[in-house]
Amino acid sequence: MSARAILALRGTDKENESFRDYANKADGEGAVITFSFMNAAPEGSSDRKASTFSTYSAQEKATVYAALGYISSIANVTFVESDAANSLLAFGQYDFSGDIVGSSMGIYYNKVLGRFEQGQVWADSHIKYNTKSGQGIHTLLHEIGHALGLQHPFEGPYALRGKELASSAMGYDYTGPDNKMGVYDIMALQEIYGTPQVRLGNNTYKMGNDKYLFDPGGIDTLDASAAKYKVSINLEPGSWSYVNKKAGSVISDGQVVISKTTVIENAKGSKFNDTITGNSENNTLKGGAGNDKLYGGAGDDKLYGESGNDLLSGGDGMDYLSGGAGNDTIWGGGGADRLYGGSGKDQFKFNSYGDLGDLNSFDRIYDFRADDKINFRSFDANPDVAGRQKMTFLGNSTGDWKLNANKAGQFYYNTATDNLVIDSNGDGVADHYIGVKGVSSMKAAYFML
Repeated sequence: MSARAILALRGTDKENESFRDYANKADGEGAVITFSFMNAAPEGSSDRKASTFSTYSAQEKATVYAALGYISSIANVTFVESDAANSLLAFGQYDFSGDIVGSSMGIYYNKVLGRFEQGQVWADSHIKYNTKSGQGIHTLLHEIGHALGLQHPFEGPYALRGKELASSAMGYDYTGPDNKMGVYDIMALQEIYGTPQVRLGNNTYKMGNDKYLFDPGGIDTLDASAAKYKVSINLEPGSWSYVNKKAGSVISDGQVVISKTTVIENAKGSKFNDTITGNSENNTLKGGAGNDKLYGGAGDDKLYGESGNDLLSGGDGMDYLSGGAGNDTIWGGGGADRLYGGSGKDQFKFNSYGDLGDLNSFDRIYDFRADDKINFRSFDANPDVAGRQKMTFLGNSTGDWKLNANKAGQFYYNTATDNLVIDSNGDGVADHYIGVKGVSSMKAAYFML
């Protein structure tokens, strides 16, 4: 629905070989827009506009400044006050007839002449102005949106209807705050002008509060700890997360989309059975209570299952995985990972030789207990032979002389170094280690082969 809504607001015929109906030359390019307040109606104005024209008072100008400041906080557009003759956006007002309270002419790029052409915003001189609420600031935001290239979302082949339409300040039935644009308006402006350089610190966003997250800097967290249902969180830029169920619209309760240009590094789950997926950055993911599934992906991640029977999958990178309380399944994936089961009957899962690293950089289990398991049941000890070949445990030893079975996938536990020693090709030479601390020796019952 988001893609359709953006098309409804942007339209489909905004650029050709002669012009571009925006205040920049290409999508994603920021804009610096000079603006001014008219001192008189322009030449050629209608009789009504000329005769009822009035200048902006200090309060009215303050409301314009507030509107422009807000636009700069949601899109990469900077406004600089200038004189009327040289500005790209001019503000004027007069006594409109009927129910109309505003109008505008959009800024556009004239490709033939190689220059931007001025846009105008007009408001009814009888509107009451307030910087935080009321018809004045809503009208200004609506008309500035037009001047920047947005259209009415009830027009064209992608027209919005019902609650989708009511969520846009560019429609006539907007139900949001007077001094803010709707989530689709923000998405459309950012697709045109890019993400503003705001929210650069370390920020925490409560799941369900914001429909659209854009945050170009800092180490940030999406926090679902107060959610009343299970959550599905995906931290990949452009992804859609939700509480309980994914709805057909982002404006529905419990839905949130992350901007395509935004990185959220960390996430906290609820007390229910959550699914949390990281991105390519170094993520910290916390499941909270419940039987959670945490997927780190690329990057050096920290995954905490906390309470419940959790699945932790580190993915690539040098990850730290801690199951916490409960019967957890812990899979480090690629890279040299640090694995902690915590209390409960835990499984440490290895699916292939790619999970094992080498003799210098390898996974380490720091708290193996007699009721834990090392799970090789998805492991093919010899991929060159048809079917899955099981790993073979040779017992305990203090040296590699134990590797004498001439069989791929044989391994033993070295009680002197606290390492599982693995011979992947059966030549009697160690190829991989898995560090295991917590027991003095290993038993066949500790393995799932």
